[in-house]
Amino acid sequence: MFVFPRRIRRVLSLMLALSAATGAGAARAEWPERPIKLIVPYVAGSGPDVVLRPIADALGRELGQPVIVDNRGGAGGIVGTQALASSPPDGYTIGFGNLVTLAINKSMYAKLPYDPQRSLAPVSLAISNALVLIARNDLPASNVQELIAYAKTHPGKVSVGSLGVGSSAHLAGEMLKSETGTTMLHVPYKSGQQAVVDIAGGQLDVMIDNVAGVLPFIRSGQVKVLGATSLKRVPVLPDVPTLDESGLKGFEVVSWGGIVVPAGAPKPVIDKLNTAIAKALKDPAVLKLNETLSVDATPSTPEQFASLIATEIPRWGAMVKQSGASAD
Repeated sequence: MFVFPRRIRRVLSLMLALSAATGAGAARAEWPERPIKLIVPYVAGSGPDVVLRPIADALGRELGQPVIVDNRGGAGGIVGTQALASSPPDGYTIGFGNLVTLAINKSMYAKLPYDPQRSLAPVSLAISNALVLIARNDLPASNVQELIAYAKTHPGKVSVGSLGVGSSAHLAGEMLKSETGTTMLHVPYKSGQQAVVDIAGGQLDVMIDNVAGVLPFIRSGQVKVLGATSLKRVPVLPDVPTLDESGLKGFEVVSWGGIVVPAGAPKPVIDKLNTAIAKALKDPAVLKLNETLSVDATPSTPEQFASLIATEIPRWGAMVKQSGASAD
C-alpha cells in the first residue's frame, strides 16, 4: 500500500481542514435550509394571527422555505414570548413582538420571565394600526364628549372592556379615564372577541380595541364607534373623528408589532430576514388584507425597532404606574 510522505500528509490534512471550514461557512450562508417557525403569542383567529398569516406566507416565498405559524397564546403574550426567548438563536424560530409583549409587560409584571431588550433581538417592525373607541348601541352617548358627560354623571357605572389586564386596550382605557377625569369600571376578558360580542349584546358599555378586531361589528351596525385613538383618521372609517379632534388634545395610542428573534442570533441571519420582511410586506395579498383591516405596513431597520422599544417602555411604564394596574 502506497503511503504519502509525512510532509505531503500534513499538506493534505491542512487542505481538508480548510475545505471543512469553507463548507461550514457555506452552510451558514445558505440559511434557511429548512422550515422556519413563527411564534405568535396569541390564539389562532386573533387580530395578530389574522394579520400575520399572509405575511408568513409571503416571507416563506422570499426565503425559499415555509414559515409556519405557531400560536402560543396565554398570559398577555408571555407564554409565546418566553418560548421564543428560550429557543435556539439559529434563525429557525422567530416570533412576533408587539406593544404589549415588548413594552407594556415590562412594567405590568414584577417577575417577567424574559427581558424585552436582552432576551430578544429586534429584526424589523412590520405593522401598526390605530385603535377605536366603540360602545353599545343603546348607550346614551353618540360621541366622545357625550360619553365623558355620561360617565361623570354615572361615576363607576360605565363598564370598559379589554383583552385582559395590561393589554393595550386596558391601558388605553386607563389613559381615557385619566385624561377625562372620569371613573369607569374595567372589565377584563380572555379575548377581545368576547368583549365585542358583549358590547353588541348590551352587556358591556364601551371598549377600545384594534380596528381589525371590531370592524365587522361596526360595519354590521352591531356596535357604534365614537372615535379613533390615532392622530389621523382611520382610512376605513373616514367619518369617525379622532379623540384628539374630539377635545382630548394629543391623545394617541397606536398599536405596533414586528419580528424578533432570540438574543444571540447571527447578524447575517437578522440582515437576511430583515430584507425578506421588507419585501414580504409589499406582497399583493398582504397589502390587500392590510387595506381591508386598516393596518399599515411599517418595515424598519433593527436599530429603528430597538429605538422604538426603548422609547415605549418608559412611556407605558408611567401609565401603568399612574393607573395602579398590575398583573402579578
